[in-house]
Formats: sequence, C-alpha cells, structure tokens
Amino acid sequence: MVMRIALTRAAALSALLLTACGGGGGGGGPTTVVPENVVAEAEIGPGGGALWVDEGEAAGLALTVPPGIVAAPTLFRVLSDRARGEIPSAFPVYAFEPEGLVLAPGNQVTVTIPASPAFFVGGTPQLSIFQRDEPGAPWRALGAASVNAATQTCTVSTSRLGEMVAWEGNLHRLFTQPHGLIDPAGMTRTEFVAGVEVIVANGTVTKQVGQGSLNSFWSSPAADNVIIVHGAFGSALDFLGQEDLVENLRQSYDNVVLYSYPSARGTAYAANQLYDLIAANRRPGFGCRIIGHSLGALIGRYLVERSHLDTERMGYTPDDPQFDGVVDCLVMMAPPNAGAASAVAPLAFLQSLVAPQEQPLLQVVSDLDESPSSLPLEMNAGYVDNASMYHIVYGDLGSGTDGVVSVASALALPLGFQEQHAMFVAQHDDLHRKATSLGVGAWIRAVLLGP
Repeated sequence: MVMRIALTRAAALSALLLTACGGGGGGGGPTTVVPENVVAEAEIGPGGGALWVDEGEAAGLALTVPPGIVAAPTLFRVLSDRARGEIPSAFPVYAFEPEGLVLAPGNQVTVTIPASPAFFVGGTPQLSIFQRDEPGAPWRALGAASVNAATQTCTVSTSRLGEMVAWEGNLHRLFTQPHGLIDPAGMTRTEFVAGVEVIVANGTVTKQVGQGSLNSFWSSPAADNVIIVHGAFGSALDFLGQEDLVENLRQSYDNVVLYSYPSARGTAYAANQLYDLIAANRRPGFGCRIIGHSLGALIGRYLVERSHLDTERMGYTPDDPQFDGVVDCLVMMAPPNAGAASAVAPLAFLQSLVAPQEQPLLQVVSDLDESPSSLPLEMNAGYVDNASMYHIVYGDLGSGTDGVVSVASALALPLGFQEQHAMFVAQHDDLHRKATSLGVGAWIRAVLLGP
C-alpha cells in the first residue's frame, strides 16, 4: 500500500502543480515544478488570490487569500507533510507556508484540506482542523470544520498557517496531545472537539490541572509529591471532577502533578520520556509517588523497573540509576498486568490503517493484546522485587472484570510483603471518577500515607 501511494504521488505531481493557480490580483499562470513534497504553490499579492489542487492524492486542497491580507507579493505553498513520525500517514498532514504566518486581528484565510477516507466509512463525520506553527509546537483546534462528504475534505477559516490535519478529539488524545508534566501553577487551555475535551494551545476554557507547582515539585520529597498518569484514550483532564483523584489528594500533598502523553505510543515510550524528564529536572531531596490508571499503571511499572536499562530511551547512559529509590510508592488502578484486549478492541480499525513501518505509532495495541509475548507478561516474567512499594486497586462488577480489565489481569503481578490490594464494585473509569463515594480515595490516601 505504501509503494502504491508513493508512485501515485510521483505520477500525479506535475498535474497537481499545473492546476495550482494564483497571483497578485487573483489570477496567474501555472506554478513552477518544485521538490516532490510540494503539492501546490502560488505568489499572491495585496489583491488576494488562491491556490488549489484538482487531481491526485491531494485533490480538493485549497487556500484562498482575500484582498489586503499581505502587503507585498508573497509565495504561498503547501507541502505534503507525512514524515513527522507523529501521525500515521493514513491521515494526511499538510504544511502551509509561510509556516507560522499569523495574520492581523480580524484577517483570515480559508483552508480546505483532504481528510482520511477512513473518517467517512460510517457517514459524514464531525471533524476539526488542528494546526500548529511548526514541528514540536503545541497544536490548536481551529473549530468545527465544514465537512464535504462528496469530496472528503474539511474547510475552515483561520488567521494562522502551518501544519494542518483533519482530526478528531480522541485521535488528538491518542497521537498529538501535549507530552510532559503539567504545571499546576499555570492555567491549562482546553476545548471540546465534537464532545471530547482536549488540551490545545488556543482553548477557550482555562483550568488548573493539579495542585501546587512544578517549581516546588522538583525540590520536594515523596511525602509531598504525587504524579497521576492517565490511561489509553485518556487525558490529564479526566481526573479533575469533584470526586476524582486531585480532589482526594489536595489535603495530603503539596504537589499533585498530572502527566500528559500520547497514549497510542504505548508503555515504554511514555515511561522513558517521564524518566528523562525527572532525571533532567530533579533537585537534591526530590522524590515522588505515582498513581497510574490502566495503561498508566504499566507506565509507572516500566519507569521503575526498566527505563534505566532501556537503550532506546533518548537520554540513556549506562550509569543511569533505577528509580525505585525516587518513586517510593506506586498505586496501580485497574492495571492490565496481563493485558486488556477489550481496551484495544476499538483500535482494531485504526490498526488496519497503519502501515507496518509505522506500528510504533500505535504500540499500545501490542502492549495490551494479551498475547504470550505482550509487554505486561514479559515484565511479569522478568519482575524482580524492588524498593518501590506496589499497591493495586481493581474493580469487579461481579463478572470478574471492571468492564475493561479482568481481575485476573489486575492481580497477575503478585504483591510482596506489606504491599496491598483492594477490590471495589466499580467500572473501570469510575475507580477514579467516583473515588470519593466508592471509598477508593480514602484507601489510596491510607496506603500512601502509611500508619
């Protein structure tokens, strides 16, 4: 499939470029043939103009620049931008240049981009166009896009150019949400995209996520610090309800910090990123406790047990210490310690779209698929008791599962002396969402704070 796409792009390139029109007054001749990843370009001046693509893989792509947007003739072009290693190529990303262009207040251009055909399998989807100024910058949601099912394109007006993708809120959570510890001392911008709350740079709602500050966190001991790690499809925003974990820990900890990461990348990727973040920022006396929900529990385990030895970790050196002396306690909520096939079942269709060489972008499926070679079972087989105290909270609805993770999977890692587990009659997400009324919050505070 990848070879066919590449050949189609190469064969259609000349036609794509010849159909891209523009000019200082809205007209102009054909563009010049340029490198392969440029699909359209045009010089547009103060009188406005447009460029568009009529054929090939990028058919339907267009940029309309009204009069008065630029003060002098400016080269606008669009590049096929699939080599970023962040979004599977089944979802086309386009880079509009001048990259990072921000228009004066009140001025907007109109952008139309092709969306993945996968979105249209069940009818006309609700989509937004997500934009960022350059690789590595935070993503913005440009609002609900006008979706054309006939052309499978999305259109939006915007005051910014840069990288753009037609996207959904859940896919943003899986692949492109911010990665790192969120500073509770600042305000986090959020937005609802088709009913899914996401963290985006231009969010119209601001929230405090967590408690305390990162400045205090990096110099405080474990008795003052908790990190909460969300699970697959999750977000740090999921833990802010009146009965949720942040509220339950406010009186016991100075710093309650939430870790945000793109969960599609899986266990090792997120754990290794967190290890490097801690290693780079901790000050003398630093320590922390981790509460991981679902996949987040495996991330906590991997951080303590394996990250220091993982040669694939970006900051790896042979002398890196194990963090069992840094993380004195790990609370695993609904941990898939033997996998959780039902958790990744919704990703089956998405997995069919991801090219073999891009499978690391969807590593979470392999991590949780319950096969004999899956990561949790491999970790169990090689587990060596360490200085971190492990505790397990799990749910049972009366059928041996919380609806996502089975009791057998949650308890697949035997606990050691003084390590505890507790069962609650609760659904998977309610273990944290209803932590107060279920008594989960009180139990966690008890095991974290000790006698």
